[in-house]
Amino acid sequence: MRKNKILSAVMAMAVVFTLAGCQETTASTPDTSKDNSSAIVESNTSNTESTESKDQSNTETSDAESSSAPETTTENKGGNDKPVGVDGVVTNGQVAVTIDGHRWGISLYGGGTGENYAKYLNEFKEKVGSNVNVFNMVVPTASAFYLPAGYEEYNASHRDTINNIANNLVNVINIDGYAALEAKTDEYIYTRTDHHWMPLGAYYAAKAFCDVAMVPVKELSTYTPESVEGFVGTMYAFTEYDEQIKNDPETFTYYIPSTEYTATYYKTDFTIDEDVKFYTSIFVEQPASGAYSTFMGGDRKIVKIETENKNGRKLCVFKDSYGNAEIPFFVDSFQEIYVCDVRYFDVYAPDFVKENGITDVLFTMCTFSAVGENAEGIKNNLLTQ
Repeated sequence: MRKNKILSAVMAMAVVFTLAGCQETTASTPDTSKDNSSAIVESNTSNTESTESKDQSNTETSDAESSSAPETTTENKGGNDKPVGVDGVVTNGQVAVTIDGHRWGISLYGGGTGENYAKYLNEFKEKVGSNVNVFNMVVPTASAFYLPAGYEEYNASHRDTINNIANNLVNVINIDGYAALEAKTDEYIYTRTDHHWMPLGAYYAAKAFCDVAMVPVKELSTYTPESVEGFVGTMYAFTEYDEQIKNDPETFTYYIPSTEYTATYYKTDFTIDEDVKFYTSIFVEQPASGAYSTFMGGDRKIVKIETENKNGRKLCVFKDSYGNAEIPFFVDSFQEIYVCDVRYFDVYAPDFVKENGITDVLFTMCTFSAVGENAEGIKNNLLTQ
């Protein structure tokens, strides 16, 4: 009976995460007071680890500064030990649990093959042709690494989903974001009180992409850290208001690049957003509860970033809200960056890429998006004229 209740909760979570999850968080409008390289050799890089997966629901530190950073070893990091959790409660597809003296909200992952997502990326690659590098980087959420012992059987494998997507790509270059994060699980790479990752986790994933894309990437020490105290994100509501999460806020730290840039905000049809046409930063001040929306103020827009780099590389990022935290780490690496959300994009994407001289396209999102409705946004919003 307990197992059936929890599995029902996982299914309920699939809906919550699709509609409010790897999602647009509440955000404010930006306040105005504040030579092309040759195409990278196309490959279908796949991970050699097992892709056998569970029966899945088709819902398809050195740099960390907070004392609440995870300190436990996970089985994904090379041992068989899982984090030790106490006072765990499963509700609404979430686990609210105390680990190392701090309250965590962790989403249970229902699983999925991601085959439709891979199919849409293959179609996109075929339409943009061999002169455009197309990359994929699907990343796991916190349950891949921090779910305490005793809850594993209710959580599908993020690795299996990511491997299956990689194995189904054709001429799309795969980035193993899972491995990049797995190597850093002793650092503060995921939030405890929100369903997103910390910007530190986004840095390690972004670095993995830049390394494969063969563009320069700077060390984190070259960035200026900014911290927001008292951050309690979406997990307070997702866990149906677990008071221990509310009463155990964390520090949200993001990083400002040293490279000069100018950002221009467009509506989803790629026309200038007159309301914010004088705003040129990719950072938008938020209240503590909305700190994750510091990156460009949310999702319902297209943002063009022009940097002082003159390397001819122009990147288009198609993403969910996880991808927002990666964007500052691309400023050092590309001449231009176009930030587009797969849910809010009203232009035929292959033409958009060609007309703007884009050399590189990165699809980046969390596993929940890759197996769920957000993946359908690639078909419906990007590939439909």
